[in-house]
Amino acid sequence: MMTRFSYYLIATVLFLLSACSSFNSDRDKPYVVMVSLDAFRWDYDSIYSTPVLDDIAANGVIAERLIPSFPTKTFPNHYTIATGLFPDHHGIVNNSFYAPDLDLVYRIGDRAMVSNGAFYGGEPLWVTARMQGMKTASFYWVGSEAPIEGIQPDYWKAYDDEVPFTDRVDTVLKWLTLPAGERPHFITLYFEEPDAVSHVYGPVSTETGHVVRSLDNLMGDLRSGLAALPIADKINLIVLSDHGMTEVDRSRYNYIFDTLPEAMVSRIIGGNPVWAVEPVEGMTDSVVYYINQQHGIKAWKKEDLPAHLHYGTHPRIPAVVLIADPGWMAGVQAEPPGYKKGDHGYDWKCKDMQAIFYAEGPAFKQGLAVDTLFNVDIYNIVTDILRLDPAPNDGNMDRVLPLLR
Repeated sequence: MMTRFSYYLIATVLFLLSACSSFNSDRDKPYVVMVSLDAFRWDYDSIYSTPVLDDIAANGVIAERLIPSFPTKTFPNHYTIATGLFPDHHGIVNNSFYAPDLDLVYRIGDRAMVSNGAFYGGEPLWVTARMQGMKTASFYWVGSEAPIEGIQPDYWKAYDDEVPFTDRVDTVLKWLTLPAGERPHFITLYFEEPDAVSHVYGPVSTETGHVVRSLDNLMGDLRSGLAALPIADKINLIVLSDHGMTEVDRSRYNYIFDTLPEAMVSRIIGGNPVWAVEPVEGMTDSVVYYINQQHGIKAWKKEDLPAHLHYGTHPRIPAVVLIADPGWMAGVQAEPPGYKKGDHGYDWKCKDMQAIFYAEGPAFKQGLAVDTLFNVDIYNIVTDILRLDPAPNDGNMDRVLPLLR
């Protein structure tokens, strides 16, 4: 017959075994650090010297080109990477747009709008992870400053482009040295270059080359820091970009109202090369006709947009979408912007819009190069590595599995 002491002893042993198992399970969970280099074009490794990225490719995997989503702008694509949804499905349909469901205008420079969770559909990776008990952190990522489904990363930063890049790397490394129960297993890290420099000087320029090489060195510092951590053998590093960049100049600028009567438009919002046009009632066909009198731009009824864009069903996209041809600019000011020599946002079939994907770590194969990867697939890559149940998304696991061990 068992005494009360025996029951307590057995219960204590079972509790300790359970705790030990839980500890080992948590300890053995993998890590993902996902880094974005804004507007790092797919072919910069052949234009400029990128020895660190080349070494990541040799030790891990590389996609020769990462296909962004349309429009190939920063906010829609970063949120696509986070959710695995096309912009047409997650609702961040451009860098600036009118949301009739909220009767609000979203602009990337408006802090109140950026931090308003009502704009963001889908389930970003940090929400997926936190809902399944995993710690997360974000040193900048679109959506991380807003409560989405009431959730933000455990650690996050409000965007401030004055924070030095080295400080951002140092913070990520510090997060990974936190005690096991506080340590994030999924981390995002964002750099706004080489986007800023290539807008001003163009994608192929001395100035852009200097920044690309500097970023490559920075990735070397990050890798060295990760390698020095006790958990180094469990860390998977992903380095990617949201889109590419192409050359533009003043001679290829279209003033939209050169041919389009302003009285036909009730609202126009966006920015080169994609403008959302809400015609006055009954004027949709006329608006499309008048815009299409100009060379270098094209207007579409939303329902007639090319299928490969996966764009045009969301209520935040109005009746007419204007898209400039690659290398051309379109705007609502009579004069073109004088400073701009590079831009993005165009149809992703323009090769200059295509982005990068490098990855290494225990989850990835070694020395593997694939021709193409789509950025809607990255959500599934991360959830698979972190052993998370994914939310519904537009990715395709069949495209992901060849990259993984």
